[in-house]
Amino acid sequence: MKNLLILVFCGVFVPLASAARPNVIFILTDDLGYGDLSCYGQRNFKTPHLDRLASEGIRFTSHYAGATVCAPSRCALMTGFHAGHASIRGNGPFALKADPNDLTIATLLRRAGYSTALIGKSCVAGNTQTPETLAQKGFEYFFGTTDHKDGHFRYPRFVYENNKRVELEGNSLIGGPHYDVDLYTGKALEFVERQGEKPFFLLLSYPVPHASLDVPEDSMAKVRPGITGELASKDGKKSHYKPVKEVKASYAGMVTRVDDAVGALLAKLKAKGMDENTLVLFSSDNGSHMEGGYSYEMLDSNGVLRGGKRDLYEGGIRVPLIARWPAGVPAGRVTDYPSAFWDFMPTACELLEIKPPAGIDGISYAATLTGKGAQAAHPSLYWEFHELGGRRALRTGDWKLVQYGLEPGKLGQCELYDLANDLSENNDLSQKDPQRVASMLKEMNSARHPNERFPLPGLDSLGK
Repeated sequence: MKNLLILVFCGVFVPLASAARPNVIFILTDDLGYGDLSCYGQRNFKTPHLDRLASEGIRFTSHYAGATVCAPSRCALMTGFHAGHASIRGNGPFALKADPNDLTIATLLRRAGYSTALIGKSCVAGNTQTPETLAQKGFEYFFGTTDHKDGHFRYPRFVYENNKRVELEGNSLIGGPHYDVDLYTGKALEFVERQGEKPFFLLLSYPVPHASLDVPEDSMAKVRPGITGELASKDGKKSHYKPVKEVKASYAGMVTRVDDAVGALLAKLKAKGMDENTLVLFSSDNGSHMEGGYSYEMLDSNGVLRGGKRDLYEGGIRVPLIARWPAGVPAGRVTDYPSAFWDFMPTACELLEIKPPAGIDGISYAATLTGKGAQAAHPSLYWEFHELGGRRALRTGDWKLVQYGLEPGKLGQCELYDLANDLSENNDLSQKDPQRVASMLKEMNSARHPNERFPLPGLDSLGK
């Protein structure tokens, strides 16, 4: 029987003989909010396959993306560094640097004898047309788009298969016979089907529910009964997204189409005899968005959390994380252990008995996954954002410090929140607890190194 591990984020387990190493599948969505799954409180539509994933594994309630937009978030996932140390800290024409810099989890697993694949939206190429980057960063097989902007459309005109450009005949960005979610699901099923005894790592990276808001009718029909107060989007002059008549149903339909894809993948694993020793991880690269006519308030996509994509309030960075591995993760558990994207690399390394790179920011949460051993905790978690004047945040225990407006010489006012009693971040306690603010601000200042690609003059000059 083939052994498989599917990741949504993993942790330490028992020593594994080489022949018994599990396969790893990490399913990553784009702009899916903390409240977009019914197992996380969504009431307007259902996600039964992901609910099953959670009931048969573990659900994290305090898990964080690497950033509040996709490129730096995915960099953290791939390299184990948070935004204060990572080489990519914002969107733009930046791919991960060549080895030995920006060493990825795919490279580590490939060196350890795993077959490696990325299907869907690239996590290593930024806004570039550089399919060769995928092989350079550890992926033996690639099928998808490299420039993030190509993932804005559900019917792309072309994709890459490894380094070859594949034209998708009949696709016009806003219509055609090749819907991206279905295309990537089909390739993922084919990849699993052709695997033999060699263990594999699959990063299945869906570009939804990021706008454009577009999904086939069968998914729309499934969610319409739960949708009230439907709205049509407007084709504004500044928007390149497709206008749609049913904004809410389009968004919900994209989420449920991914849910159906997860069900198909689990069925394939079962048919291949890989189900028991497979770790499946599911997450999102940041909070839900306000794009293409949709706003996260419409379907409570971020639940009770404040803000959304491009915010460093909880709604912008707290995301679902589900992990299922029947052979290694006890079922039916929920954890509030604070973890983040940069923990994925050391977790996978610990589970698979691979030495992680020195100096990374991540901490393995394998003990939380498996329920075995003592779980180490982060002293703090750090984020920064390089748009909209600059933003940064730090979580220490249940305390959260947020600072917007990182202008040289006039850094913005810090806001302090007690997440244990104020998850929605409505009550700023900075004036009541200035000593805590000062201590956390000092820690925040020490959490980053300047980066020539992504300067923040208001912060880069600190300490000079």
